[in-house]
Amino acid sequence: MTKNEYSRPDDRELLRASLRSLSAAIRPAVLFGGLVDGTGLRLSEFLGTDTASLHKVRVEPGSGLGGRVLSQRRPFLIQDYVGSDAITHEHDFAVSHERLRSMAAAPVVVRGKTRSVLYIATRGEAPLGERVLNEAMGAAAAIAVEMNIRDEVDRRLAMMAEARQPEQSFDSTWMEHVRQAHADLRSLASRVEDAELAAQLERIGGHLAPAPSAPPIAVHSLVRLTPRELDVLAQLALGCSYEETAARLALKPVTVKSYLQNAMVKLSVHNRMEAVSAARKLGLLP
Repeated sequence: MTKNEYSRPDDRELLRASLRSLSAAIRPAVLFGGLVDGTGLRLSEFLGTDTASLHKVRVEPGSGLGGRVLSQRRPFLIQDYVGSDAITHEHDFAVSHERLRSMAAAPVVVRGKTRSVLYIATRGEAPLGERVLNEAMGAAAAIAVEMNIRDEVDRRLAMMAEARQPEQSFDSTWMEHVRQAHADLRSLASRVEDAELAAQLERIGGHLAPAPSAPPIAVHSLVRLTPRELDVLAQLALGCSYEETAARLALKPVTVKSYLQNAMVKLSVHNRMEAVSAARKLGLLP
C-alpha cells in the first residue's frame, strides 16, 4: 500500500450529513453536535443557530443535558432546559442566548464508548415529542455503524503495518494475518455505503493478493471472478463455514454456495479447497 492511499474520512462530515438529514425530517429545529475529545465533548457542527454562543462549547461528563447523555450513554429529552432540575446548568448562558427551550440529545455509542452526541432543540413553546427523540436515536445509531466500520479498517491497516515491519519474518503466522486482513477488508467494502471508501478498501485489499505464481497466461486471462465470488472465497480461505461467511457478508448461506459454485466452474475445480488454492495461484487471494 502506498503512503496515504487510505485516509480515514473526517468524522465531522459524518455528523454534518446526519444533521442535514435530521433537518429535512424535523422542522423547525436547531440541530448541533460534536465529537468526544478525550473525556469531554466539543460542539463543532450546527444547523439553524442564530448566534455563536454554542460554538466550541466543551461539555464535560455530567454537565448539562449533553454531559448526562455522555456519561450515561442514554438519550434524554428535556422540555424546559433552563428550568429543568434533571440536569446541571453550566451551559445555561449559551442555551439562553440561542433562546432554546426543549432539547433532545442522543449518544453515538461504539463498542460501549460514547463517541459523539447529537442534539435537537426548539425555540417555541411546543414541546418536543418522542418521535423527535426516536429520530435522533436512529441517526446516532447510523453514525455508530459507520464509525465502527472505520475503526475496523484502521485496526486492520495497523495490523498490516505491524506485520510488515522488517524485523518480522515471513512465516505462516504472518500470512494468516494477511489473509485475515484481506478477507476483513473485502467484507467491510461490501457493507460500507460510501462508494469511494468501498473502492479504497477493495484497492487496499488487492495489494494483499500476491502476483500470480506464473500460471499459463491463457488460463489466467480467462478467469474473471466477480467481486462477490472473491468475497466468498476470501472468507472460505479463513476456514469459515457457509453460515459464517453468509453472516460476515450479509448474505444467505444458499447465496454463498451459489457464488462458490460459479467460482469453481470458472476455476475448473471440484471443491472449495481447490477453489481457494487455484485463486491463490492466480494471485486473486493472498
